[in-house]
Formats: sequence, C-alpha cells, structure tokens
Amino acid sequence: MLKQTNNLIHCITNPISINDCANLILALGAKPIMACHPDEVESITSNSSALALNLGNFDDIRAKSMMISAKCAKEKGVPFILDLVGVACSTLRLNYAKELVSLYCPTVIKGNISECKAFYGMTSHAHGVDADVLDEEDIHESSKWLKELAINLGCVVVCSGKVDVITDGNKVNLISNGCDMLSRITGTGCMLNVAIATFLAGYSPLSACVKATCYYEVAAEKTKGEGPGTFHMHFMDEIYKLTSFDESLFKIEVLG
Repeated sequence: MLKQTNNLIHCITNPISINDCANLILALGAKPIMACHPDEVESITSNSSALALNLGNFDDIRAKSMMISAKCAKEKGVPFILDLVGVACSTLRLNYAKELVSLYCPTVIKGNISECKAFYGMTSHAHGVDADVLDEEDIHESSKWLKELAINLGCVVVCSGKVDVITDGNKVNLISNGCDMLSRITGTGCMLNVAIATFLAGYSPLSACVKATCYYEVAAEKTKGEGPGTFHMHFMDEIYKLTSFDESLFKIEVLG
C-alpha cells in the first residue's frame, strides 16, 4: 500500500477542487504540493514522484505552468497524468490538450467519455463537463477506439464513468465499482486524477490506474451519508481507512 510513502505529488489542478485533492493525497499517505507559479513549477516537478495536471477552470497562468511541468516531467522521467476536463465543450482546452500531448505525451490521459471522444476527434454531446450516457453495448464498442487511442499515443487511457474503461492499448479493463453519490459532489473526477497520480509514484502505469480507480470507488461504496454533505465528509475517512487491497471487492472485466 501507499501509506507512509511520503511521495511528493505535484498537482496543477483547478481551484474548485484543490483542497479536496490535497487532502485525498494526504489520506493516501503521500504529500501534496499544489504549486502553479510558472517560475517555480519546473524545480518542484523535478523533485516530485508524480505530476497531476488538470484543465478545469482553465487560465493563462496554469496553462503556462502545465506546459513547463509537462516538459520537465518528460525530461526527468516523472510519471504524469493529464485530465482532459472540459475539452468536449471548449475549443481552447481541446487545442491546448492536443498541443501538450503532441509535445510531451503524458503517462496517462484521463477524461469522461465525451472528453475522450472530443480528443479522439469524434462528435460528443456534452453539456459543460457532463458526459454522454452509454449503455453496455456502447461501452464495449467505445473500448475499441479507446484502445486504439492508447496505442496511437503510447500511454494509458482512463475513460471514467458509470463503467470506467482503462486501457494501455493491449488489455482493456472495465471497472464497475463506485456509487451514484460521486456525481452529486463537485471535484470527484479531479480527486480521481490525483489518486491515480499518487499511485503512479509506486506502480506501473496500467496497474496504478486500475488500482487507484478501484481503491477510490470501493471507498465511495463504503461511504455512508444522508446526502452530498455528509457523503463528502465521510468519503475522505473511507479513503484513509482502506489500508490494503481487498481485490475481491474490485469489479473488473478484462478484455483482450
């Protein structure tokens, strides 16, 4: 497990979820640093065990800083993840993401199905950062082009949703853990992003993505709350209490 590793995880994330992201990393046993000034991010990334980038609430400062950190991570061999927040509804974000990926392809790219569709060049029907709704047949069909995207980029692709699709271009993992309450509070996708970054510091990329997603969503299943407020409070406790992997709780279908 990751408890007490004290790995430094550098996050350039959005201010809406920054506090929750930092606390989640602490609950996992690592150390967060949320630096985003362009003049300091290179040195901080170079001394970090992993990097998490997030396009949410996009602005000029973080755009510049993320590009600097991505370049540094690529040069120093620091694993990193890019969360494609909002690329399905923002041409600015989509073009930026494509530029960053073309220059410094991340270890992992993450998005919901609409964001992954937009990045792949397909038409999506997103409303803001909300995703298209897929049935079981659509998920298996989407797995094919998500697998192709991973092959073309040479990275792991994480497509989050009611069923998560995670692929390295070789195998496809369909994960059906989690609960509906995750969609009732803001920032849960951002928190999954930094959870994956935290696991990237200690595991191979595909394993990190699968383990982090299952761990995160099992914690959500265990969380008791009467509504969004109490769920939000107790969710962090469940993240903290899960100190080992009970893989019997992981709901994974593996496709070749």
